[in-house]
Amino acid sequence: MSDQVNQERAADGVADAMAATAIITIIVFGMYLWLSGMPS
Repeated sequence: MSDQVNQERAADGVADAMAATAIITIIVFGMYLWLSGMPS
C-alpha cells in the first residue's frame, strides 16, 4: 500500500512539473509577442 501512495505522489509531482512548465512557457510566449509588437 505504501508503494501505491509513493507512485501516486510521483505522478502528482510529474503533473505539477508539467503544469508549471506550461504556465511559464505561455507567459514567456505572451511576453515575446507583446514585446515583438512594440516599435523599436
